[in-house]
Amino acid sequence: MNTRQITGTPSEILVEQLVASGVKYVFYNSGSREALFFDALHGNPNIHGILALHEGSVTSMAGGYSQVHNDPAVMVVHLGAGLAQCMGQLINVWFGGLPVVVITFAGDTGSWVDRINLDLDHSFGPSSISAPMVKANWTVIDPEGLPSAVERALQVARTPPYGPVHLAVYDTMLGKQQITADIIEGSKSGLRSGNASDEDLVRVLGVLDESKKPMIYAGDGIWKSGGEKLAAQLATHFGAAVANSHTDYRGISIKHPQHIGQFDQASAAYEPDFILSIGARHQGSGYSSDHIPFKRLSNTGGTHIALGSDLEYVTNYPGLDLAIIGDEKNALERLLSVAMDDFPSTRYNLKREKALEAGTLWRSARRKSMRPDLENGLVRPGVVADVVDAELEAIGGGFVTNEQFAVSHESIPSGLGEKNNVYLRPPGGSEGWGVGAAIGAKLAAVDQPVVGFVGDGSLYYADSGIWTAVHHNIPVLYIITNNRAYGIVAGFFEEADGRMSDTGKYGGVVLEGMEPVKIAEAFGMEAESVDDESKVVDAVRRGLTIVNKENRPYLIEFKLPIGLPEGGVADQQYRMR
Repeated sequence: MNTRQITGTPSEILVEQLVASGVKYVFYNSGSREALFFDALHGNPNIHGILALHEGSVTSMAGGYSQVHNDPAVMVVHLGAGLAQCMGQLINVWFGGLPVVVITFAGDTGSWVDRINLDLDHSFGPSSISAPMVKANWTVIDPEGLPSAVERALQVARTPPYGPVHLAVYDTMLGKQQITADIIEGSKSGLRSGNASDEDLVRVLGVLDESKKPMIYAGDGIWKSGGEKLAAQLATHFGAAVANSHTDYRGISIKHPQHIGQFDQASAAYEPDFILSIGARHQGSGYSSDHIPFKRLSNTGGTHIALGSDLEYVTNYPGLDLAIIGDEKNALERLLSVAMDDFPSTRYNLKREKALEAGTLWRSARRKSMRPDLENGLVRPGVVADVVDAELEAIGGGFVTNEQFAVSHESIPSGLGEKNNVYLRPPGGSEGWGVGAAIGAKLAAVDQPVVGFVGDGSLYYADSGIWTAVHHNIPVLYIITNNRAYGIVAGFFEEADGRMSDTGKYGGVVLEGMEPVKIAEAFGMEAESVDDESKVVDAVRRGLTIVNKENRPYLIEFKLPIGLPEGGVADQQYRMR
């Protein structure tokens, strides 16, 4: 371990250790009691503070940053109140297993008074409310221990199972006193799990070879280990259908021609006789139906093997035949190496034809649903999806963040290539992710364009993030899919089979009277609105030129059909006068 000794204030020690650990940005919302910390942050030229106006945006920016390369992000929120404010997005970071270090400062509620403005009650520790949504938390008391605390937090966050951690620092440390501490040099990578045994991988190959309709259930463990292309090659080689988790389009690209959608629906439609789960953390709805895919497989004599770098990737699988704990990328490399020599791909032509046929049928259905009958003054969702995908790949490809459901990226044409766009799903379902996530993603993907798809409801929820993009001149292209409704909620209202579905009148889901372009312009961002399909290509090209050539953010609103069930209208809402 290489160290160097420095003398400075605790705030300067903390910032210097972040720099020594390779941290480039600190996402934050300013706080008064941490004045000397922010003074040190802004006084150090080797690290940059990214200011957000709400702690939820702070968190989504940090999460979006970590989604690109699985690098840890660092965020600072103000005392107990700021920590509470960020929880709505921290649940997304936790659910997505993203390596984010949350730093808060806390007051002493024990020595003098037990009631401090903006802090937690004296009966609760400074990390108590974050505990359900972080993998580890620590409280720092000795300022000389700040460097080791920072190094430990970063390493734990980026070691499987990946996830957020919380470092609480008592703000009595943030005075002007001079201390001497050892700064730990070098950015350490996270610890990796061991590798799968040869015996286990031989069994995987054997079942892939013998099965009639294999399926790969691809999750985020694949891309977090760097194995995306390898997993796609494995699926192609053995003719396996591909399904993804609800929160990931990246383990195997959504553009893989054998992709047949999200796992629950895909497994029911394809009826595989072998499921190979790779880096997939299975989730459900909390009902017995969550186990149906695996019961179906077991009842038909099928086989299920799960491979992943930690226990999260092999749990929630009833009746699992084999659980393999090992690095996903290493396992994929070894599987392919043996497959190329001993399992010729021509042996699986029939399987591949079946998977390709299923992929074509599934994608055709998704494309049809995204291209309803054209309405005057509106743009069909599928047109937006296709144009953005094509135009972005035409300039070399980029990252596409997403928090909206009106435009399904499952409908884009298939086809793997070196310039494929990387689609980043929202890691959880807590609203307010999309605006900030695109900002964080762009800071991580400095040399690649970033497009942020954000629904109108999601924009209204976290619109202050637009100001951050302008303030720091972060060149993101926002695509606002304005269907004037909480469309996915309206769909559930219809499925509930209650009064709303009977009458066709939907309450609490229609979002009228707001204009995304005016909101963007109020925060200083140039924007335009498109309600004519013939103008979609020019608008997208113009937006990409602005963010890539002029290096400034831009927003395009696309007016889509209203996001209500067919024939649905807005119900009369209560009005006070």
